[in-house]
Amino acid sequence: MPHRAVSTAFPSFESLARRSRRLGRANGFDGLRLLLALGIVAIHGVTLTAGDASGMAWPFQRAGGLVLPAFFALSGYLVAASLVRCADPRAFLLLRLLRIAPALIVTVAATALLLGPLMTTLPLTDYFAAPATARYLQNIIGLPHFGIVNGSLWTIQMEMGCYLALAVLASVARGRLFEIALLGLALMLLFPRLPFIGLALTWLPAKPLVLAFVCGALLHHFAAHIPLHPVLGVAALAAAFGILRDPAHAGLAVPFLAYGVIWLGVRRIPAALTRADYSYGVYLTAYPLQQAAIQLVPGQSWWINLSLALPAALLAAAALWHGVEHPLMARKHELVARLTGQRPD
Repeated sequence: MPHRAVSTAFPSFESLARRSRRLGRANGFDGLRLLLALGIVAIHGVTLTAGDASGMAWPFQRAGGLVLPAFFALSGYLVAASLVRCADPRAFLLLRLLRIAPALIVTVAATALLLGPLMTTLPLTDYFAAPATARYLQNIIGLPHFGIVNGSLWTIQMEMGCYLALAVLASVARGRLFEIALLGLALMLLFPRLPFIGLALTWLPAKPLVLAFVCGALLHHFAAHIPLHPVLGVAALAAAFGILRDPAHAGLAVPFLAYGVIWLGVRRIPAALTRADYSYGVYLTAYPLQQAAIQLVPGQSWWINLSLALPAALLAAAALWHGVEHPLMARKHELVARLTGQRPD
């Protein structure tokens, strides 16, 4: 009935839920994730070689400010779908852990135990005995100690925190109450300066990223009521880009960005492009490889940094996907069933 109401009110519009069902796996989410990951690598290429992003033209600076929130909005949408498929929040969290932890463990270990010894100026005994090396290895268990080695890792803890919060919320609130709780959380994050609204979340870091995740989750839960149209998608992305010019109101750009990102994600792409997802591997491995490139070729420009580090990151991402991520994902339901005693849908 709700979908019919959307179709009647907007006869030329298709709902987000219907588009998602129609496309199935032939959607653009994997391609969009990789594009966002490459955008982050490009931004880091500038900030690592120039010290900051001030040398970038203002449109690229502003667009760069949207990349991480776009990642979190996309994650919120897809993770909310995973939660719906899993009746048991424990199974949901285990599936998320299987997706995040193995590649993270391999990347952190390889960075500390292989790349680090090759790049360090310390004697190897001093390098392995250094407290900084031990602290960096704590990234394996989700404790962020990245220093200048891998500046991308700080978002992993934020992402895992969002997964946990979503699972806890689903455990204590069901159905319509869950959606109301999500809406309330989004309002608290969107208007943190209003009296009594944002006080409960003053401790929370990186609120725009959490807001983007919540907006993505809301888009999934209300997908049957969300109309899709190119005009709306382009207008939403343009609104997000325009609002970002005022940092004081940057959070207001997030709901528009979330809609625009999901609209981009539900594009049809060739099925062959959905068989591998290198985005997470690129995100994890590019930063330390960019640092290594700077050390090997001092004084380089951003485009030299990208030309050296990006092919290596893509190769590392392919190795992670085919050697670690995909084999585990192929057995994820079996592994979760062993740990929980029931097979998630």
